[in-house]
Amino acid sequence: MLTSADDVIPSTLPAPFWSVAALQQRHRRRDLVLAFLALLVTLAVALLVMVLPDSLLIGLSAIVLVPAVVVWLWHAPVRGVYVLFAAAIVQETTFPAVIYGDDLGARIPLFEDLASWTHVKGLSFTLAELLMVFVLLIWLIKGIAYRTLRFDRGSLMRPLALYSGMVLFAELHGLSSGGDFRISLWEIRSQAYMLIAYVLACNLINKRRATDVLLWSLVVGAGIKGIQGTWRYYISLHGNLHSVETLFPHEQSFFFNAFLCYLPICLLYGGPPRLKKVMLAFLPFVIIASLANQRRAAILALCLAYFVILVVTAVAQPARRLVVLRIFGVLALILPPYYVYYSTKSGLLSEPARAISSAFSPDPRDASSNLYRVNEDKDILATMKSSPIYGYGFGKPMNTPYSLADISTIYVFWNIMPHDSILWIWMRTGTIGFLFFWLLIGGAIVQATRLTVRLRDPCLKGFSLLILTVIVQEVVVGYLDLQWTNYRNLIVMGIVFAMLGKLSTFDQSTPPEERQRIKRKVAPYRWAIGTVGDARAKGRR
Repeated sequence: MLTSADDVIPSTLPAPFWSVAALQQRHRRRDLVLAFLALLVTLAVALLVMVLPDSLLIGLSAIVLVPAVVVWLWHAPVRGVYVLFAAAIVQETTFPAVIYGDDLGARIPLFEDLASWTHVKGLSFTLAELLMVFVLLIWLIKGIAYRTLRFDRGSLMRPLALYSGMVLFAELHGLSSGGDFRISLWEIRSQAYMLIAYVLACNLINKRRATDVLLWSLVVGAGIKGIQGTWRYYISLHGNLHSVETLFPHEQSFFFNAFLCYLPICLLYGGPPRLKKVMLAFLPFVIIASLANQRRAAILALCLAYFVILVVTAVAQPARRLVVLRIFGVLALILPPYYVYYSTKSGLLSEPARAISSAFSPDPRDASSNLYRVNEDKDILATMKSSPIYGYGFGKPMNTPYSLADISTIYVFWNIMPHDSILWIWMRTGTIGFLFFWLLIGGAIVQATRLTVRLRDPCLKGFSLLILTVIVQEVVVGYLDLQWTNYRNLIVMGIVFAMLGKLSTFDQSTPPEERQRIKRKVAPYRWAIGTVGDARAKGRR
């Protein structure tokens, strides 16, 4: 017998959105979606195994790993951003396995087309791209299911979108004027990676601890590569570099430079104590591997980065101006005799001096390389002049009115993606795209400099200064060597561009007592960064 209307109404109406029952229902819905997604991927891989027996081992591994990875990413999609960043630091994209048996990229081909290592035709995508797609889908599905989906544009979305739009236009223009679609994909992949990494980082990174995760990934990743490079130099090559071109691909020196920049920044601005100890432990290995990699462009970029660190520190931290002047004075006394003595020597210690000397009086090998690049730049500019406003487009070999040495046996894209990747952007996207590119770079440099001066959290000030040095070095090395066409570099650039829009928010969430604790943690390193304020404090005591 019904006693009142209350006995009927609650059982017929849906539970409120904020109720426990509704929350449990949403959790069940999430689990069902996750299970369906994992099942769908598993069935697809199983079907691939049945149709293509050659990929049996790969398929069986994927059946086990893919659902586990999907579940792992579902609970925290930001992990995908961390994996991409860490992989960019340590994962090689070229595979000199005939020389070195410890090549990580040859064993985990994250950035290599599946068709090239599964021997299955038609799989023209990489594991890194699959990871990006998974993370994007999980972000969208979770946002829609929980009604929390929103698009965070970050602070550089407008210039990045303008530049990316011009890249897309250049792709369509190149294809419509005779460009090869497959070749054009090799060119624009890195540009797409930068945009995707930026979007993912903007929308998935929302906690301050992300800066620590990224810094640890940089330090540990570069440290591992440093140990690997030291082993290659002393054990594999017996200290003789004459038989090889480099220890690592060109871009690895860029990541060594980021490590070598963050160490003085960490000492000047503060950082996780354990991270400092780990950096000091890895430092000898990174220095040896960086010098043995013999990249002149990276050494010149590192010198400029150190100059930026000192100048910006003098502006951002007035208490450090005295130590900056002392450092400049010490360098003025040490560098001239070092350069005079080592510029004509051989060996690891002479690499920085030889890199500077080669710009003025190159040896026969460097002179040949310089001549090739001079003619290459002339060819790029001549090609660009054929369509100066909206670009030559992607997928087409550049014109070569100035003769170039035949290096096709060691670099198949010699007339597609030349060494000077800054001029390559101008050639492919035209003056319009080139202006958008510099709008992006200029905006990032201004924001990073402003954050370094204005942020209150010392660690975040140091992180923004690290971003500034990374941007400056990417431009310098990109002008002298292949960088803006490299997958690894542009994934990192997309993430650091996104972090510029996060640091102000993180700074506001840092309590004052935490900032004071960080400043006190710098105290053990005052022997290296003594300040006027420290001297006054000692006088008062």
